[in-house]
Amino acid sequence: MHTRISHLALAGAALALTATPAFALEATGFADKLVEVSRFMGVSLDYGSATAEGDTITLANFTLAVPGEDLVVIPGEIVFEGVVETPDGGYTAERATIADIAFTDEDEGITLTFVDILAEGISLPAEITMDTMIDVSMDLYDRVSAGPLTVAKEDGTELFAIDTMEAWVENAAADGGITTGYRIAGVRADLSAFDDAEAQEVISAFGIAQFGAELSGEGTWWPDTGRAEMTDMSIVLDELGSLSMNFAVEGYTRELYRELMKINLKMAELSEAGEEIDEAQMERLSQSMLAEFAALKLDSASIRYNDASLFMKALDFAAAEQGLDGATFAQGLKFTVPMLLAELDNANFSEMVSGAVNAFIDDPQNFEIAAEPAQPVGVEEFMGVEDDPMLLIDLLNLQVRANQ
Repeated sequence: MHTRISHLALAGAALALTATPAFALEATGFADKLVEVSRFMGVSLDYGSATAEGDTITLANFTLAVPGEDLVVIPGEIVFEGVVETPDGGYTAERATIADIAFTDEDEGITLTFVDILAEGISLPAEITMDTMIDVSMDLYDRVSAGPLTVAKEDGTELFAIDTMEAWVENAAADGGITTGYRIAGVRADLSAFDDAEAQEVISAFGIAQFGAELSGEGTWWPDTGRAEMTDMSIVLDELGSLSMNFAVEGYTRELYRELMKINLKMAELSEAGEEIDEAQMERLSQSMLAEFAALKLDSASIRYNDASLFMKALDFAAAEQGLDGATFAQGLKFTVPMLLAELDNANFSEMVSGAVNAFIDDPQNFEIAAEPAQPVGVEEFMGVEDDPMLLIDLLNLQVRANQ
């Protein structure tokens, strides 16, 4: 019995060591790790004080620096709850919150409010180096969310709002894929408040005095193979239509990710030094990024429009500008498009596009343009089509279809 009790005590002690609450002594260590991690994301953070009470750490006087821009002061305190120090010296936190934001511009007579800002499943590594950050950067949080965000007049009349914004990261699946996603829902605007006469003409023609939308997307990266996919990145316009995009690339390797992190660190260094990015520096950064992306290969891509009413409204509006009705204008398009395509000197492609355009005009359901190359196309191959963009038709095996 004595032996069993001893074993239980040792087990309990071991369990306690794997989840040690962060006390005041570690508050600064936690905050410093957060600041250092942010540099690998291209952001320069700073804080005035870090205090701890139990497993809650509070950071005050938090600031964010961006090269060439004024220092951004984050109002209120950032509170991390359920903070635990891991055996290797890293930290985890169950959640982090920022005080609700309320700002009034008295000159413009509008008020902005932004509430319920939250991050969950936060993880800070023990060692923060280029090598460790490649693996842990996709595991820094499980989910961030915020909203509603509202912009209103002094009398409370809502001008613009977003109900919810969220982004998430899912841990690596059995095949090694890391999935990330985002959703921005309940986007709405009162466009009737615009004073411009031309703008009101468009708003009236499209019936969008009260505008609504939603944005979303999800993608997966397989760091071991270098494949990355973005699936159904979409914009939905209420009662008008939607646009969705998909693509898949190869060559997005850990090595490429490392080089992009180096650029992030350079941006953070410029921020910390209070330096602006001049044209020469921006050119060097741009060239550096282009050089890294040269290793990528496009496997597939598509953009698809699903109509709900927007096309006919656009047709009627364009026709009215020329003193025509929508039906007459539509027939004119069916006649004009083949004439324009004749200049391509690609009979098969011209016939495919003309057929899709005619089908969509007659019955506007959906329209899609897709790149379906037989083999992944390297970025460097795109450089050879600058003088003749029409070469992309065969290079990417472009497909155009409607109502499928």
